[in-house]
Amino acid sequence: MASGDLRRFLLRPIPGSVPTKVDPIKFEVLRNGFLEATEEMALALRRSAYSTNIKTRCGFSCSLFDRDLRPIAQSFSQPNHLGSMVGTVRLAVLEYGPGNLGPDDQLVVNYPYPSGAHLNDIVVIAPFHYRGEIHGYFGNLAHHFDVGGGAPASVGAFREIYQEGVIVPPVKMVKAGEIVDDVFRLILSQIRSKRETAGDFRAQFAANNTGVRRLTALFDRHGPDTVNFCMDELIEYTDRRTAAELAQLPRGEYAAEGYVDNDGFTDRPVRLAVRVAVDDDGVLFDFTGSDPQRRAPVNSTWAQTQGNRFRICQAAARIKLSRKSSFHAARLSLPRMASFVGSCLAMLRARRRSIARFSGPWSFRFRWRSSFMVTSRTQ
Repeated sequence: MASGDLRRFLLRPIPGSVPTKVDPIKFEVLRNGFLEATEEMALALRRSAYSTNIKTRCGFSCSLFDRDLRPIAQSFSQPNHLGSMVGTVRLAVLEYGPGNLGPDDQLVVNYPYPSGAHLNDIVVIAPFHYRGEIHGYFGNLAHHFDVGGGAPASVGAFREIYQEGVIVPPVKMVKAGEIVDDVFRLILSQIRSKRETAGDFRAQFAANNTGVRRLTALFDRHGPDTVNFCMDELIEYTDRRTAAELAQLPRGEYAAEGYVDNDGFTDRPVRLAVRVAVDDDGVLFDFTGSDPQRRAPVNSTWAQTQGNRFRICQAAARIKLSRKSSFHAARLSLPRMASFVGSCLAMLRARRRSIARFSGPWSFRFRWRSSFMVTSRTQ
């Protein structure tokens, strides 16, 4: 036996052995392997897509989830997809049933309540099977140019979500690697841009297949026990690092308010108010004082509001590993039926008018009645 073959034999994963720790080098190898799997998914999606929304504007995100549907890695793309991607994948899989997902199956969903963003953001989910068991999931979210409805691009002065476009609950569009033609044609028949949408769907399927191949290679090389153990360790490590970074933020309370010019149907401005409290338990975002939900396209879902506050905590803590920790570190307090947590059937199209001001540079895309400024600070 050659020396190289002997070394690979001695370092092979032993079936049935459950590791109790992972050395730092292997931890970094696997951590970067998870991340690069999602990055390669993003490359496949962008290069294969038909629409400019994906190819040019990069309106998409790709993620890896472990067997318990916890987020492990996300590609470098749209940070505001974090909340909607995590919520949608988890709830869609649990609603459809993991036991109903076979190898090479894929689900499609854009239903925005309670976990999504808006109808144009369509999520495709693929289970990761290894040796007859599900060890994780891949998901990608892409902003589709048109999903039907009362106006081109599904953008209009609508007052019901039904006017925005086709609503898709979790359905299996790929079975055993083959597109389910009946479902595919049913959805495309509701949409104006059939060629672009069909191509974008196929690009999303290909992106998940890319992730499955890359994770399979990691499982083959290191063994399922080691890889799953490393996923658990990655989440715990990120929890500790997030807590340490947030502990360095100055303690105190900060308050601010701003206004959207109008809601598209009335001239009444939409008031946005937030109080941010930094304490030993993390960061609290309290939106009490914001205007109630409007019957107009200016509402944000719970998941979309969550995603933006998670992103703020990630930026403050400089975390680029797992996305799970900021979920615990960033607490949320929302008034019932506020524009930040639209109820079922609330209009969502222009939701970023309501939330973008709290999420960084995106706020400059919108006109505001008054400047958003810190109005008070207490310690």
